[in-house]
Amino acid sequence: MAKKLTAVKLSSKAQALLDAQVAWWLERLDAKALKPWVEAEVDALLADAARLKLEEVVSRADVQAVARQYAAELEPSGAIPELVGEIAQALQAHPAQKKTRLGELMPDKQFREWLDKILELHAARDALIHAALSNPVVAAVAGDLLYRGISGYLGDSALTKSIPGASSMLKFGKSMLAKATPKLDAAIETTLRKYIQQSLDATLRESEQSLKTLLTDQLLRDSALEIWASLKGMTVAEVRSTVSAGDVEELFVIGYEHWRSVRKTPYYGAMIDAGVAGFFDKYGKTALTDLLEEMGVSREIILKDVLRFAPPALAVLNKKKLLEPMIRRLLQPFFASEMASKLLAD
Repeated sequence: MAKKLTAVKLSSKAQALLDAQVAWWLERLDAKALKPWVEAEVDALLADAARLKLEEVVSRADVQAVARQYAAELEPSGAIPELVGEIAQALQAHPAQKKTRLGELMPDKQFREWLDKILELHAARDALIHAALSNPVVAAVAGDLLYRGISGYLGDSALTKSIPGASSMLKFGKSMLAKATPKLDAAIETTLRKYIQQSLDATLRESEQSLKTLLTDQLLRDSALEIWASLKGMTVAEVRSTVSAGDVEELFVIGYEHWRSVRKTPYYGAMIDAGVAGFFDKYGKTALTDLLEEMGVSREIILKDVLRFAPPALAVLNKKKLLEPMIRRLLQPFFASEMASKLLAD
């Protein structure tokens, strides 16, 4: 809790000066008088900023420490996941979801630019194909599909279909064989699966090379554009209909918990330090006004934002009788000081 201003006995002259200055500041901070004063102060501050370099005002070590504190050390509130869930529900229910189409969010020109850039990443594409075909799960699924295909072909081939009664005879023969020699039937299945598995590695390697050859930039580009043509007319609501607000919330919670663990790792802190260091390497010796200009922050933007938020905030403080005590807290220590007492006495 904020400490109350300690009552200090001031001389009559000091009290009168304090009251007069408080009244002067209240008048200065009135909405009508605020604009010219703010304009003059912003101009003066920008003039001073032109004489100061970033590294003269703040050190990279201090910025790194603050960035680490908020990004890696400060424990976030447990209310954040709940807040995100409520926001997700509000976003899902917004009427704009049913009115806005994907083509409005991603014009064809931008889609083609993204697509062309992605297609340029040949090394990444080759690595993705290799990783997919080297995956044991993919190999197991491919082996099972091959086994089922061969078994199905033997049991339902064109030859058996073309000969009247051949299919029934084959099934009958298999049934009799299975009853007579069940171990033999299992052995055939085991041998077939073993053969498929042994030949699968070579098959997948050949398939990898074939895919890299067949999946040309033009083929992928045409396919992507065809898919995009079928999607861009859909509304956002139609696209996200398969994902509920609950799904979005759960995905965020999973990602949030993962981030909470990653942010404690040395890697995360090292990346923060490297980012701040990179910023200071580029802008450390830059004047503050030039830095603001680089960031796109102009005098007009500063004035616009100050005059947007300051007048209503000051009006509320004044209405609730908080502004006058605030100013008095700032000024009273001076008038109660020994220096002020001596000057007033002289």
